[in-house]
Amino acid sequence: MFSQKDLQQIRSKGISIDDINQQIRHFQLGFPPADITMTATPGKGIILLSEGDQQGFRDVFLDNAPDFRIIRFIPASGAASRMFKSLFGALGALEGKSGEEQQQWLSEKKEIREFFEKLEKYPFYEDMLLPEGEKPAGVLRQLLGEKGLQYGSKPKGLLKFHKYSVADRRTAFEEHVREAVKYCISRDRMVRIHLSVSSDHLDGFQTEAACILPEIEREKDVSIDLSFSFQKPETDTIAVDQENEPFRNPDGSLLFRPGGHGALIRNLDALDGDIVFISNIDNVAPDRLKNLRVRQKQVLGGVLLEVRSKIFYYLMQLMGEVKPEKTRLDSMVSYLHERLGIAIPEMLESWDVNELKHWLIANMNKPIRVCGMVRNEGEPGGGPFYVRSESGEVSLQIVESSQIDLADPVKAGMMAQSTHFNPVDLVCSLRDYKGQKFNLSRFVDHNTGFISEKSVGGKSLKALELPGLWNGSMAGWLTLFVDVPMETFTPVKTVFDLARKEHRA
Repeated sequence: MFSQKDLQQIRSKGISIDDINQQIRHFQLGFPPADITMTATPGKGIILLSEGDQQGFRDVFLDNAPDFRIIRFIPASGAASRMFKSLFGALGALEGKSGEEQQQWLSEKKEIREFFEKLEKYPFYEDMLLPEGEKPAGVLRQLLGEKGLQYGSKPKGLLKFHKYSVADRRTAFEEHVREAVKYCISRDRMVRIHLSVSSDHLDGFQTEAACILPEIEREKDVSIDLSFSFQKPETDTIAVDQENEPFRNPDGSLLFRPGGHGALIRNLDALDGDIVFISNIDNVAPDRLKNLRVRQKQVLGGVLLEVRSKIFYYLMQLMGEVKPEKTRLDSMVSYLHERLGIAIPEMLESWDVNELKHWLIANMNKPIRVCGMVRNEGEPGGGPFYVRSESGEVSLQIVESSQIDLADPVKAGMMAQSTHFNPVDLVCSLRDYKGQKFNLSRFVDHNTGFISEKSVGGKSLKALELPGLWNGSMAGWLTLFVDVPMETFTPVKTVFDLARKEHRA
């Protein structure tokens, strides 16, 4: 299947031929659907916190978190092309039409028409330098085109999202930095922020950082340690044609594609942090909503610190010279089941102390994540479920709808009963009870990837995405789901979302 030239190309990317062959097998066999056993719901997999509980966990965070090395990790490599899909379509339809014809076309397209009606309220309006009387097609060329703002090809992080005044119009990147300085400060007033970006966009982020960071540092009396990383070439995946044969470029070389956000588990693994907060670049809020978001992140952080402390205490007992009594081990089992949703094996009661101790260590000595979950009100996103692994273990997982066999009425019914979805609002603990970093690749479920249909040069191909960062890439982690207010989820998926009330500064 592969020539010597192919093998050389594969080696140059740092990918093993065994990995390539495994990817080919995934294309041939597909990925098994997630074996969901039950929907996680409030009180059964999703933790509901009273106001008193929230304040208690927030106090835990405020009292203890500054002593840890906290990092704010923001996946920010994606371009904003999908955000402007409707406007690209409109530009194609309007080009070549007279001014009157353009207006006639807009009169029948409510969403596009309203975009032009509200244009002056958008935060990027002042950057467009439009001549008086510019026709709609010209406006879109100025916004999207290479000779204009190039918003159709820039990353979301560098787009203006909020307008406080003509002089104060902020990018998504700046809003994330201003939010991070409110909860990621160490005792020495250091704030660490890490972005995964495309190498093509690094200069843009560095230029923006040079403009905004000095002012924020002076204003908040902090030092900001900003770092960047790229998606690693060894996480690219091979593409195949409809017969599952390697897809080739016109020059005969193999076509590789980025492995999706699941590839970022390598970037996360490379961070030297104790506690890492993760959320998407497009889930951002103006100042009037930041306090609520910050408070909720502190609550999630407090839950993490409490659970982390408990797990570490148990592991030190299990690893100590004095063997814990059976009753003590039983209390640990109860904690794992009741607090972390870990299913207890049926044969556990027949195990001796050593077998039980081994099971406890295997189930506790893992990275930990606390995930905010919001009420399902129709927004797209993965959901929280109990999932059975290939080995038969049941645990809490974030599952995408594409991973569920909707032809199975039982599974479809579980999905229909789902009360919450995943807004990507995580806080993670990456070290073990000895303070050593976990090797995160050990906790990935490689049978939870995705296959999608794409096209290049008019030819259809199949692309493989690695297990999602918060899906299969964290399948082996200890997981807690916590109910958080819907108001903490304010994503910008399309340009029209910037006109929604939650993004009015």
